[in-house]
Amino acid sequence: MFRYIKSALAPNIEPQLPPNYFDGIQAARKLSFTSSSDASIPEFDPLVVSAYELSEMLNAHVITSVEIVEAYLHQIEQHNRRGRQLRALISVAPRHELIRIARRLDDERARGKRRGPLHGIPIVLKDNIMTDVNLGMDTTVGSYAFVGCIPKKNAIIVDRLIRRGMIIMGKSNLTEFCGLKNPSMPPGWSAVGGQTQSPYVARHIAKKKLHWELSAPGGSSTGSAVSVASGFSTLAVGTDTIGSLITPANRAALYALKPTVGEVPMDGIFTLSKTFDSAGGMAKSAKDLVALMDALMLPTSKETDTKVPNTYFRIKEDWGNLRIGFTEPTIWKTWRKSGRINADAERFMLQKYEVVVQSLIEMGVDIVYPVELPSQASLNLEGKNSFEPIVYSEFKECLSEFIRQFKITKVHSLAEIINFNLEHPELTLPPSCPNQSDLMAALQSGIQRDQVAAAKTHLQTAGGREGLDFLFATHQLDIIVSPGDAALSSLAAAAGYPTAACPLSALKLNGQPFGLTLTSPPHTEHVLLHFLTAYEATFPPRALPLPLSSVPLQDPCPEPLPDKPIIELILHEWDTRRFSCSADALADWLNARWRKSGYELSAETICEVLRSNGRIAFRGLGDDAEGAFSR
Repeated sequence: MFRYIKSALAPNIEPQLPPNYFDGIQAARKLSFTSSSDASIPEFDPLVVSAYELSEMLNAHVITSVEIVEAYLHQIEQHNRRGRQLRALISVAPRHELIRIARRLDDERARGKRRGPLHGIPIVLKDNIMTDVNLGMDTTVGSYAFVGCIPKKNAIIVDRLIRRGMIIMGKSNLTEFCGLKNPSMPPGWSAVGGQTQSPYVARHIAKKKLHWELSAPGGSSTGSAVSVASGFSTLAVGTDTIGSLITPANRAALYALKPTVGEVPMDGIFTLSKTFDSAGGMAKSAKDLVALMDALMLPTSKETDTKVPNTYFRIKEDWGNLRIGFTEPTIWKTWRKSGRINADAERFMLQKYEVVVQSLIEMGVDIVYPVELPSQASLNLEGKNSFEPIVYSEFKECLSEFIRQFKITKVHSLAEIINFNLEHPELTLPPSCPNQSDLMAALQSGIQRDQVAAAKTHLQTAGGREGLDFLFATHQLDIIVSPGDAALSSLAAAAGYPTAACPLSALKLNGQPFGLTLTSPPHTEHVLLHFLTAYEATFPPRALPLPLSSVPLQDPCPEPLPDKPIIELILHEWDTRRFSCSADALADWLNARWRKSGYELSAETICEVLRSNGRIAFRGLGDDAEGAFSR
C-alpha cells in the first residue's frame, strides 16, 4: 500500500526533459554546497537535508556546527545575490560572528551541554523581526527608511531561538511592509531586497532546446520559504496575516504552521494587524517543524523565572483517532476555466488530491469527503473586503509601536516614511512599485470605529460561527483540509483558527509545487502537527528543485549588478553631468546623495555598469565631483 501511495504521489516531472539531462545531476548535488577550496566540508546536500538529519549528524560527531554554517554560507554566496540571484535574503550575519557562535555551540556540545534538539542548527528570520545590533543585521521590513536603524533589543522570539541553540544566519526578503505599500506590488518584492525568485524552475522544450523560466514564489513571507527550499538554511520564521506564510510554503513544497494569534509573542515584530498576524515556522520536514514550533511557542526559563519543559509537541507518525474533513478541490476547476492553468494541469492536481483522500480511506483513517467550504465572497460585507478596514485601522498603531522599539531611527511616523520615499524615488519607487498608494491610504484613513467593529463581527460570523465552526460541529471534525490555493487560509484568519501547510506534488509542465492547507480550532496546534507528522510518514518526500548550479545563470557576471532603475539612474547621471570618465567621482556623488537612505554602491560596481552599457569609464582618475554639482 505505502509503495503504491508513494509512487502515485511522487512528483513526475522528469519525462519531459531530455533523457541525458540528468546525467551528472547527482554529482552536481554533491558539488552544489561545498567550496572547492575547502574539501573538509562534509558532503550533505543543503537542498535536501533536514534539521533533524543534521542534528543526528551532530550528535554522532560526524559534523560540526562550524562546518554546517560554512556550507550554508557558500550556498548563499553562490545563489542569493549572484548566480541564480534568488534574492531570498536581504542580509546575512557577518561570517566571523556566525563562526564564533557556531564554535561556541560546538564547544558546549563537546562538554555535554545540549540546549535542545535544534542546538547548532541554522535558521533565517523574516526581515520584519527585530535583531540586536550585535547580530550584525538591520531590520528593514524591506524599506530603505529603516536601513541603518538600530533596535533596542531582539524580538522575544529571537531570544527564544538563540537560547535553544539556533544560529541566526540571515534576514529574509519579504513583500515590502508585508504588502501594504502598493496593491500592484509583486509578492516577494521589496526596495531593499529586490524581487525574490523561486528555486523551482519552469522548464519546457522548444525547438529541441531546454528553456527555463522562474515560477511565482508566493506571498509576503516569500524570502523565508525560498531560503529553506534553496538550501540557504534548514529552517525559517515568517509572519502571516491572511495566508502570507502558508502560500509561500505551498509554493516551495514546505511544511509550515501559523499558530493561533496570541500564541507566539509579537513584541519586536512589524505586523499589519494585531487581529490577524502571527509568527510561524517553515521547514522541509514535519519533524523539524515540531521542534521549531516548540522553540517559538514555549517561553524560556528567563521569561518565567521557573523551569519550563523542553518540548510541548510530539511527533506522531500514526493517524490515531483523527477525524479529517477534505473539501472539494473546486478552486482548480475555477482556475482552469479562467485560463490560469490548462486542462492537463487541472487533471494532474485533482488526481494527486484524490490519491491522498482515497489512500487515507483505504488505510482506515476517519475521513469525511467532500466537505463544502464557504466561498471567499462570504467574507465580504456589502460587497466589500471585510479585512481591509480592520488592517487599515490597525496598521498605523502597529507601525508606531514598531518604530518606538528602535533605539536609533531616521523616521518616526508613517508620514515621514512616505516623505522619505518621495525624497528617494530611484531607490524606493522604481517601475515595479511606482507609487505608495496603500501607505497614503493608510495615512488618510478615516475609518470609523463602528465600521471596524462591523467588519470584525461579520468576519467572526461568516468565517467562524456560520463557517468553520459550523463545519467542525456538523461533521465532528478535528481538521479540515483543502487545496493550498483555496479560501481556507482566509476563512481561518477570519475565524481566528491556526493554519498549516504541507507539500502535495509538483506540476509536470513547470515544476511548480502545490500543496495542502489545513486548519483546526483555536489553540489546537498539536492536532495540526499530528496530521503533518503522520502525513510525512505516509506519503512521498516533498518535491525538490534541481541543483541550483545545474540551471543556466541569469547573469554570468561574478558580482551582482544593481537593479534596473538604479542602472538607469547611473547612466542618466553619467550622461548629463561631467565626471571626466571617473567612475570613482560618480560613486562619490551618488553615495553622498544616498547617504540618508543607507544605500551605497562601490566604484567598481559603477564602473562595471558603465562599461557594460558602452560608456568609457576608468577607476582612480581623481574626483571631479565639483563639476557635477555645479551643473
